[in-house]
This record gives sequence, structure tokens and C-alpha cells, in this order.
Amino acid sequence: MNNTLDSRQFTLIKAMRFPLIVLVVFAHSLGFGNVEITNELSGWNTYHFFSEMVSHNFARIAVCWFYAFSGYLFFRNLKDGEFSINWVLGKWKKRINSLLVPYLIWNLLVIVATIIKSWTFVKLGLGEDEGMAYVRQLDVVNWFWSGPANFPLYFMRDLMLMSILAPLWYFVVKRFKWLSLALLIVAYASPLNPSLPAMRAIFFFGVGTWMGICRVNMLQLCQNIKWPAAIIAVITLLVASYWNSSAYHEWLLRAFYPFGMITFMNICDKLIDNEKRCDRMCSLASAVFIIYATHEIYILGWTKGLFLRVFGDGLLGSWISYLFVPVVVLMVCLCLYWLLNKFMKKTLAFFSCGRIERR
Repeated sequence: MNNTLDSRQFTLIKAMRFPLIVLVVFAHSLGFGNVEITNELSGWNTYHFFSEMVSHNFARIAVCWFYAFSGYLFFRNLKDGEFSINWVLGKWKKRINSLLVPYLIWNLLVIVATIIKSWTFVKLGLGEDEGMAYVRQLDVVNWFWSGPANFPLYFMRDLMLMSILAPLWYFVVKRFKWLSLALLIVAYASPLNPSLPAMRAIFFFGVGTWMGICRVNMLQLCQNIKWPAAIIAVITLLVASYWNSSAYHEWLLRAFYPFGMITFMNICDKLIDNEKRCDRMCSLASAVFIIYATHEIYILGWTKGLFLRVFGDGLLGSWISYLFVPVVVLMVCLCLYWLLNKFMKKTLAFFSCGRIERR
């Protein structure tokens, strides 16, 4: 493999992490219900089309890329003849530190934060926090698994499952290289395939591991089909956004994801041509895990509530909130990261378990 291209790929993977977490925040800032798009030429319809296109369609490639990166890096540095039970156990041990421990910590923090906030509000005569109903009704399994309590951490939950199954996938790929890839594609396109996010975890982590095992350079592949992928991505994104609440939406998204991902990587590849911009993007990558773990712990909800009170829920207020709430949330999370990194490095290391520096 071309060492220069290989080195650029790893720089690009690091540089892409912050833009991808920005997409995650935009996705979560809009809520979860899809809005029907009509043919009406109105301000509200334009707002809904744009916000749905960005948050409920385009932004979903972020999770797809994070799964693909995780699968790719699981096997990328595996040398010929190195695969063994000890190698697997070593990988799993690292995942305990980088996945399981922070997963448990950050779910527990949500429960503790909810209890503290509710107790404080009751003492101040403001009423009990609505989150307490969730804490009381659900059991430990739901708090730490089915929910989970810190919703965005479903990605880490699914990633843990994929990591456990990764060695099995290694044997399949090594024995049936092209058949294994074909089976993944067939499963991805099958109507029997489970809905998101399980489908994304299985397919994109699987494709990532396949490329890592087979030593395929992702950047080179994306560069080779840059323009066809971009054209297909734009068309499928626009159509998926227009048919946002139709029965075809899921299938249009499945068509969009691979080409949208390829296009996004090619855009980021162009961005890192500028050395200063590349350094800035890579430096911001260290804050990605803190943004991911903290943004849904009241920061996003309170910011949305503040914007609603100040700007209202009219068309102009909705535009202002949609465009600037994610920016404020990101700034708050980055400030939190900066403070912890400057004054409480050990605390930051404990709550991130080293995950902000390595995957």
C-alpha cells in the first residue's frame, strides 16, 4: 500500500471526528419525529425540508462513519500470522477500558444528575424533574442497556457487541473474502433487515472490518469514485428528504448512506489540504468524546429551552434556534473540555478512560 496515502488516511480519520460530532449534535437538536414534506411553497415547508434534510437524513452518516472507523481500526494493524487468542483478548481488554467503563460511568452520571436536579428543584419549590419518572419506572437493565439512560451511548452499546463478534467475522472474511462482502451487501439491502440503528452497526462496522482485514485504503476507494458518488449522494439525499415520512424513506436512506459517506470523506480530504486547518481539525478531535457524552445531559435541552423563551416558536425563531442551538451546545461542551483539560486532567482522564486520545 502507498505509505503516503496510508498516512494521509489516518490523518483524515482523526480530522473527520470533529465534523462528524457536529453532525451528531445537529441530528439530536431537532428531535426524533420526522415531519411530512409537502409541495406547498411556504416558509414552514422550506424550514422543515432543510432541517429534516440536514438532521434526519444527511447527519446520520456520522454514526455510519464512526462504526466503519471502529471496525477498520480493530484489524488495520494486524500483521500476517499475528491473529491469536492472546491478540483477541488484548483487543477486548482495551475495549473494556475504552468502551465498557466509560459507558457505565456516563449512564450513571445521567441518573445521578437527574436525581440531584430533581431534589434541588423540589427544595426550591419548582417541582420535580420530569426525568425522575424515567428513573423510577425503569430498572437497571433499561438504564444501562435498553435505553440507555444517556441516549447517545446506544452507539457504544452496539459497538461493544460488534467488537465481541469481530473475531468471528475475521475467520469468515479470511476464508470467504468476496462472499463475505456480498453477504453484507445482501443483508443491508434485505427487507428483512432490522431498522436503524442495528442495521447501521452490523453493516458499517462489518464493512470497516472487511476493509481493515483486506487492507483496503478507504481514502483511495473514495477518491476513485468521487464524482459518481457525489451525484448519487445529492440525488438520494434530496429525494429522501422530500419523501421524509413515506414508506420509501428507509430505503432511500440506505441508498444514500454509502455515497453520502464517500462524498463527506472527499470533502474533508480537500479541507485538510490546508495545513493550519488540518491541525485545527485534528486538535479538536480530542474533545469529541466529551461532546458526545455530555451534550444530552441537560446542555442541549436547556439551550433549546432558552432559545424558545427568547426567540419563540414562530418561523423566524425556529430558524434561529435550529441554526444556533447546536453551535451554543458545541461551545459549552468545548469550554467544559477545555476547563477539565486545563485544571482537572486526571478527572478528564478518568471520565474518558483515555478514549479521547485513542480508539
